[in-house]
Amino acid sequence: MKKEKYLFLYLILFLLMTVGAFVWQIFFPSVAENLSVWGINRGWQVEIALWNVGIDIGIVITLIKRNTEYAKIITVISVSLCILLGGHHLIYALTATNGNTSLHWMGAIEVLLIGGGAGIVAMIKSRCFKQN
Repeated sequence: MKKEKYLFLYLILFLLMTVGAFVWQIFFPSVAENLSVWGINRGWQVEIALWNVGIDIGIVITLIKRNTEYAKIITVISVSLCILLGGHHLIYALTATNGNTSLHWMGAIEVLLIGGGAGIVAMIKSRCFKQN
């Protein structure tokens, strides 16, 4: 397996995660209300869902072009988002004193551990930062 394939495999995983998030944020907004301490805010959920579409467009272009340089950049951005957003969920999961934290635990596991972890592995395995 060429080392760059790790980046493309990761981007497919991240694409699946963000498409899934888009679906529940747009079509099932009550999930956030019922399973988080944040409650529902339809406007913010739609806005986050649209940000997912934005990064997904970049991922799809990268996958179609099979451009390794694009893949490196999009992977770094995606891993950064996973660490930041998943970490945010983890903070709420650990510190909430009332309300349902199920969504925060799911976010910490899926986004931080799986998304962030798989991305870090992909960057290491692909030697993302090594000079050619």
